[in-house]
Amino acid sequence: MSREDQEDELLALTSIYAEDEFKRTDAAAGGEFQLCLELPSDFVISIKSNSATNSSADNFENTVSFLPPIVLNFELPPGYPSTTPPNFTLSCKWLTPTQVKDLVGEQLFSRFDRLLLQSSLDLMADIVYCPRLTCQMPVMQEPGGTMGICSVCQYAFCILCKMTFHGISPCKEPEEKPVELNEGDESDDEDWKRVMEKAFDKKKNIEWIKENAKPCPSCKVPIQKDEGCNKMTCSRCKQYFCWVCLKILPTANPYRHFEDPLECLKELKPPEEEEY
Repeated sequence: MSREDQEDELLALTSIYAEDEFKRTDAAAGGEFQLCLELPSDFVISIKSNSATNSSADNFENTVSFLPPIVLNFELPPGYPSTTPPNFTLSCKWLTPTQVKDLVGEQLFSRFDRLLLQSSLDLMADIVYCPRLTCQMPVMQEPGGTMGICSVCQYAFCILCKMTFHGISPCKEPEEKPVELNEGDESDDEDWKRVMEKAFDKKKNIEWIKENAKPCPSCKVPIQKDEGCNKMTCSRCKQYFCWVCLKILPTANPYRHFEDPLECLKELKPPEEEEY
């Protein structure tokens, strides 16, 4: 099935289901279904323990009037449906926002809602933040571009260096003001020593980064791997990528790349032969 055929299928699903039942995914060819179950008034859940004590604490029985919706997320791979089935995950959120608000109150729920939104935005690879300290609003990144424009303060900035947008010119590090040394000043030696120590530390840091870090394939910022699997998340642009071959991974299912051990070998470039 071509990309156009997949687009037609997603459009058909959008027209069949209501907005609260099906939502398309903007980042990839896929979407999300929400299934809500309506329970009868006398629906009872009963849990009985098989332990030897068989105490009342081990048993549970109560009437249930509500169950949270079941969520099905799916993504259509390029080979769907001819050669590849869709990727999907099932999940169930036990507490809805309304339930949380009733449990903790208005003030605490407002903080919870703000942190939940912040967490969701941090997981989105196409979201950056306005670098102005007085703003810090989320900004949607344009695909393939390096310019971000804040919709609140209208500041146009480079999403890589967070400075004023500079077009095709390379990013520049903030210039450090040189230390002026005056003749006859007793503090000259100390100032010179601090300058040399700072330059030496900067050189050692650059050497360490070259040996222990790899550049993010999206924004090129150096990333260090401390532990865990080879699925990495860039601390700057939140892009998922493979530590071994540096391939950018899809947001919906980044672990699919690691199901086939030959995937990394396909992405790695063969070493150049040395000339003798």
